[in-house]
Amino acid sequence: MVTQLEIKDLHASIDGKEILKGVNLAVKQGEIHALMGPNGSGKSTLAHTLLGHPKYKVTRGDILLDGESIVTDTPDKRAKKGLFLAFQYPVAVPGVTMFSFLRAAYNAVHTTDKNEAPTLFDFREAVNEKVKLLGVDESFITRYLKKVSREERRSGRRFFSSHS
Repeated sequence: MVTQLEIKDLHASIDGKEILKGVNLAVKQGEIHALMGPNGSGKSTLAHTLLGHPKYKVTRGDILLDGESIVTDTPDKRAKKGLFLAFQYPVAVPGVTMFSFLRAAYNAVHTTDKNEAPTLFDFREAVNEKVKLLGVDESFITRYLKKVSREERRSGRRFFSSHS
């Protein structure tokens, strides 16, 4: 489980144009930080840079998860370490339950190097823990994505953000 994300003097560019110019931030487990600013101020660039989008180049500084640099890690390695980006307004997918959707995401992050996915029992246990932690109605998990409200989809975004 990630206990701290630290950004140190981060400079990043896209297409040769520097957008981030010395960003510093430390976020400990359980803390919530809101990044606010006008359009074009670098919020999306920061998010894409943290996640390792190939168009965004770190030109100086570092990104640390629990003291370990992830600047050279691929996006999938960053996700397996507990860092990933979710859609603010996920698309509704008829015929797919929230349980199936979350299990696919969970398996993608928790599958071992030997291609062994977590068991259904392990996933169910993780879901039950997160349902209680978030105070989500248990019926949320069995609903189809199309029938899940916007607020419930946002809860789904947070479901496995505490990488366990």
